[in-house]
Amino acid sequence: MKRGASLGLAAAVTLATLTYALWGTDLGVLWQTLLDGRLWVLPPFMALLAVFFASNAQRWSWMLRPFGHFPARRLMPSMIIGFAANNLLPLRVGELIRAYLLAKDEGLSKSGVLMNLALERLLDLIGILCLYTIALALLRDAPAGFHTSAWLAAAAVAGLAAVLAAFVLFPRTVDGLWRWLSSRLPEGLGARGSIYLAQFEKGLSAMRNPGTAALLVVYSIGRWMLAVVLAWLCIYAYAGAVSLPVAMVTIGITAFAVALPSAPGFVGPMQAAFVFALTPFGIDREAALAASVMFLFGHWVPVTAAGALLLARRHLSFQQLAARAEAEQ
Repeated sequence: MKRGASLGLAAAVTLATLTYALWGTDLGVLWQTLLDGRLWVLPPFMALLAVFFASNAQRWSWMLRPFGHFPARRLMPSMIIGFAANNLLPLRVGELIRAYLLAKDEGLSKSGVLMNLALERLLDLIGILCLYTIALALLRDAPAGFHTSAWLAAAAVAGLAAVLAAFVLFPRTVDGLWRWLSSRLPEGLGARGSIYLAQFEKGLSAMRNPGTAALLVVYSIGRWMLAVVLAWLCIYAYAGAVSLPVAMVTIGITAFAVALPSAPGFVGPMQAAFVFALTPFGIDREAALAASVMFLFGHWVPVTAAGALLLARRHLSFQQLAARAEAEQ
């Protein structure tokens, strides 16, 4: 029942965002725009995409230090298979698959890996929000609503940083608050929460070193700057050169759009995000949509193909792997 409701919500979001993205679009013009694009940007796009995923594996290696030493090359297969699963399966089950594979391959706690991925999402949020806020500080001619959202983004960065600092600097206080809260929860839920909290705090132990904490935050911002350059290349392919802050705004809006439940591969939210972000800066709807198509398939095709090849070596399908991961959730 819960899964059915989630799938229904994902279908509704996909339909709504695609309707918004395609509303008023001339499909003939869109097709011609796609054909006339500067497709020579694809080789540098692919090269930067490889660096983007390699940087993610390296950051994950640093984040996993409290659990052991795991070189980035050992983390890459489970990471790519997980991202490929997100491209093919609903409800972002690729995150579960990624945690399941690494825990199985390296003999780690599944809850520990899952909570480590929660820290990864937190660092990503901080990185994205920082870039979005900086971009709108530079874009004086952006719509007023965008500037309002920048203030909200700045407040969110401060709030996330405060939460992270509380976990890192005052773990006993956090534990005390959880004991008070868990005493008012059903016994099973409280016990499960205590396990995840302990694993999350263990994963955060790397952040208690100021140098490592600064490295992870700066590295996360730099990693998302790579995504900004990828978006800039796609926009340039169909709309010509735009300022880097415009591409930063596009990535910021896209990152939050694809967090919505949607069809596998983030079809719908990604198209709506590009249209919403780019048309206020004078870019045609068709050009914005074409850029989103390149950005989507530029990620989808190589990541899905690489994930399928890596999974074939395990003699498993994505559906079989998802069933195993969900069974041990």
